Amino acid sequence: MSRAALRYSRTAPGTILGLLAALLVLRLPLSFLLFLVVPWLMALTGAIARGGRVRSLPFMALLGWCLAAAAVSIVVVHPDAVSGTGNNVAIMIAVIGCTLVVHRSQAPGVTARRTLAGLYWGALGVWLIALGEMVTGIKLLPILYPDANTVSYVQSSRFIVSATYPNINDFSVVLTMLVIAVVAKMLFDPVRGRKNAGRWFVLLTALFMVVMSTSRGALVGCLAGVALLIVLNVRRLHPHALGVRAGLFGGGLIVFVAAVFFTSSYVQDHSTATRGQIFNNAMSMLAGSPVDALLGYGSLTSYQNAAKVAFGDVLMDPHNLLLEITLNYGVIALVLFIVVWLWVLLRGFLPRRPMVDWQTAFGLTIVVLLPVLGVVPSSTLRYHVTWIYLAATTLLVAEGAEIRSATRPVPSDQEPAGRELPGPELSGATAADGDLGHAHDDHARHHAEHHSDQR
Repeated sequence: MSRAALRYSRTAPGTILGLLAALLVLRLPLSFLLFLVVPWLMALTGAIARGGRVRSLPFMALLGWCLAAAAVSIVVVHPDAVSGTGNNVAIMIAVIGCTLVVHRSQAPGVTARRTLAGLYWGALGVWLIALGEMVTGIKLLPILYPDANTVSYVQSSRFIVSATYPNINDFSVVLTMLVIAVVAKMLFDPVRGRKNAGRWFVLLTALFMVVMSTSRGALVGCLAGVALLIVLNVRRLHPHALGVRAGLFGGGLIVFVAAVFFTSSYVQDHSTATRGQIFNNAMSMLAGSPVDALLGYGSLTSYQNAAKVAFGDVLMDPHNLLLEITLNYGVIALVLFIVVWLWVLLRGFLPRRPMVDWQTAFGLTIVVLLPVLGVVPSSTLRYHVTWIYLAATTLLVAEGAEIRSATRPVPSDQEPAGRELPGPELSGATAADGDLGHAHDDHARHHAEHHSDQR
């Protein structure tokens, strides 16, 4: 195979998945259909390497259960959802195809990083559309969703916008992800001059849009995301800083501040009460239907129809990611999701030597914040990007763990004479393009095999 063909086989899957991710974030027509079909076409046409594997057992278990639960639910319990392309079986087939390409491509690290970069570019596109709305005064919401209950609110001010999203909160979550991505680029991929000024402009205007949206959860997500990125950067530069003691004190302070914040009148208002009522109603539905509690409702539409029968024409969108996972895929899926979240936190975010480039820092921060960001929009899983973040980030966490294991010092009585140990500079290895990602993956694999032989 020629060098150009090799480079293409290693970089194309990430570029294509990044484009699909950007389309999903932008909510462009046919984006889900492409997300469903294209990854499997790539898998069938050679994008998956021989001997590759999904490198996160908890994530494999989560996807396997979600697919099985959704299949049984829509075939046995909710057959009316079979004909809809939005049923959870179709969604999981798309997610599994995307995950296989990310984890088993010719260059998994490159693919994961480019996929995360695609999520960033999609969010940047949403920001650009929103900026155009503010400049021109032409709002897309009344055009795209004339029946949305937020139309009058968006039209009340030139500076309240929602781009291609039907809900202000959903739009603000995308902006929060953009803020986190931009700060990650500033800290882990610094530039100077016009590019740096451009990043500051995007950051400040995105924060302004979040503030104008009055989404308190999104604003908290922005602040928490920046704090987590600062922690990652400090530990990257000073591996022995912010240890267990700092984590205990910092965690305790965060819990205290969060308790004060969430019990304050700023949070405890009609909106919060409505979300609490939705949660209570949904839990009563699950308690009254053990089968749905185990398997989920098969699709968001099936859940909404059941909620309408139970409670009439009231708002019942989950507004809570953990609740939404339970309603879609059952309580076992919720447990598995928490296991995946802890796996990412413990193996990706907390190690002394985090494998951090801007894409990894971006993905890690978003995944760690999912329980927080997941209470802001009416439905997080409906946009599918949650699964993409999980697929890409679990790969990068597994890759980082393998490299840390390969570069761990060998006891002196086992060290072969004349052999030099790998230097700590590997912990900052990154892959922004194909060649660098190739070297990164091959270097890690070489050291892992070498240590295995010595043992």
